[in-house]
Amino acid sequence: MDTNILGRFTQLALGSNRLLAGMLLLLSATPAGAAPLSLQSAEAIALRQNPGLGALTQKIAELRHQAVAVAQLPDPHLALGAVNAPLNSFSMNQQQMSMLSVGLSQTFPSFGKLGLEGQQAGVEAQAAADTLRGQSAELVLLLRRAWLQALYAEDAMATVRHQEQLQTESVQAALALYRSAQGSQADVLRAQLARDSLANDINQLQAEQASDLAQIAQILDLREPPSIEKQWPNLPPPPTLAQAEARLSGQPLLRSAQAQTRAAQIGVQVAKRGYWPEVTVSVDYGQDFYPGSPNWLSAGVNLSLPIFPGDRQDQNIAAARAKALQAQYRYDDQHLALTQQARATFARYEALKAQWERTDRQLLPTARDAFSATLAAYSGGRAELSAVLRTQKEVLDYALTRLQYRRDLALSAAELDFLTTEGGTQP
Repeated sequence: MDTNILGRFTQLALGSNRLLAGMLLLLSATPAGAAPLSLQSAEAIALRQNPGLGALTQKIAELRHQAVAVAQLPDPHLALGAVNAPLNSFSMNQQQMSMLSVGLSQTFPSFGKLGLEGQQAGVEAQAAADTLRGQSAELVLLLRRAWLQALYAEDAMATVRHQEQLQTESVQAALALYRSAQGSQADVLRAQLARDSLANDINQLQAEQASDLAQIAQILDLREPPSIEKQWPNLPPPPTLAQAEARLSGQPLLRSAQAQTRAAQIGVQVAKRGYWPEVTVSVDYGQDFYPGSPNWLSAGVNLSLPIFPGDRQDQNIAAARAKALQAQYRYDDQHLALTQQARATFARYEALKAQWERTDRQLLPTARDAFSATLAAYSGGRAELSAVLRTQKEVLDYALTRLQYRRDLALSAAELDFLTTEGGTQP
């Protein structure tokens, strides 16, 4: 620590011993390194810092501002001009009808068109808000997948290291038999080979975990991979299949597709307003500078004439109807896809739950007992080394399979949580 800072601390201590004691206590309570990141904290960081969600948030703001703007009348037009100015002198008082004019005109779109366009833009903003919620849920799902994969790699490495200890017991048993002239050197080498080859598995798992942590860093917009908690997270228990299917209608991505369908249907009503003319009202005032001549006032109404609808209005309506049908088909397809995904994921969750429980309670303990019995038999000269190595591999396989079932069970729960996410209030 810098000597100047120490000097300041000393001066403060002379003035207030209690203040110094509190500061020292605070410094001593501060951990040397940052605490491991929890999944809940990581999810909050992802939702707050992810650039993709930030861009979509600005898209919502853009659409909401546009919804206000498109519902307004067009800007009025101001016209300034010189009327009947003589070219020989450009004098405005040389003859009658030479004047300076000022005019104002306002265009009124087809009746009801502005209101419908504002309503359409508002529904599109609603669709974008639902898309934001859906993409937020997708981001959380992606984070959970990488998180669970990293935890699996961590526990798998611990399992393989434990397997190394079991393999060491086999090596020791082979050495004991070899030294007592009851075993062969080949058995010793085979046992050592089986033990040493596990280092490759550990290296592979380390590489997979590094990849998972790099993906987590990308999701969280971090420069370096974070240190994460080693315990498995408590994900919300999945609902029943009937509950999951009932909640699909509130799924944000599905609600976004439904809102886009409504916006396209409003677009049909907007296109129908093309059959009605636009009206422009104008008023002009002219100042005549010829002595004795009056000033002039002109007013008029200008109408558009949609008298050839076949090539314009009819085509616009047909295009709007096709767009509305396209949005409806997209919604129906997405609803079917989410329903199928929910059913498949729920069935997979139920199967994985049974497989994990069976492996944890029956298969893995039985494999461990079989290895212990086979190793004891080999040490007594009643079994071959190949049987020991085979039962050792079965212990490792069942231990890793148990971890895979646990990981996949949590992944299925996370996917069901995503599918049953329901939209809340608008951001």
